[in-house]
Amino acid sequence: MITDAQFSFISQKIKQSGIVEKEIQDDLIDHFCCLVENEMQRGSSFEEAYTYAYQQTTPNGFEEIQLETFFLLNHKKLILMKQFTYIAGYLFALSTTAGAFFKVMHFPGANVMLFSGLMGISFIFLPLLLFNKFKDKVFKVMSEKLKWVFGTLSLMLILVGSSFKILHLPGAMVLLGLGLLIFGILFLPFLFFRMFKSSQEEAFTN
Repeated sequence: MITDAQFSFISQKIKQSGIVEKEIQDDLIDHFCCLVENEMQRGSSFEEAYTYAYQQTTPNGFEEIQLETFFLLNHKKLILMKQFTYIAGYLFALSTTAGAFFKVMHFPGANVMLFSGLMGISFIFLPLLLFNKFKDKVFKVMSEKLKWVFGTLSLMLILVGSSFKILHLPGAMVLLGLGLLIFGILFLPFLFFRMFKSSQEEAFTN
């Protein structure tokens, strides 16, 4: 059996680990205590037994347990968020396409569909897409993050500027110019930098 001091040491380590859910803390404390007791019965010291329990349970740190728990608790919400993002993107793209067709054919309602589609893509679909990308942690390096941020921002400004231009609203040229400026000066350098880095990595691996 472990002593009260050893139990307090394990409890304090887990409670200070950043894991906030009390149920997970209690389960981890019980699990650690069982592993430590088993190892100590085999002749290991408390320090050796605790190190073994830590390596067996949380080899990558307590933060991994917290992240895995968060993912399991929010898995369905994340899937619903992605589904909503792609459905919204499809509907707004369809509205934009239909609006462009109506505009060419001089049918009524063209401007409404065009404006709704472009605004939806700009302020709903693109921000949600970027949010999902960051949630999935698909970006391993800062340059990849900045590429997506600047690319999304420039596309938003270009789409909004285009819709303002179609409807002859003031500020269209400013939005278009700013969007193209961000695209050329900020997005393209990161895009080609990542392409250059990828080609170098492939060359070294081959």
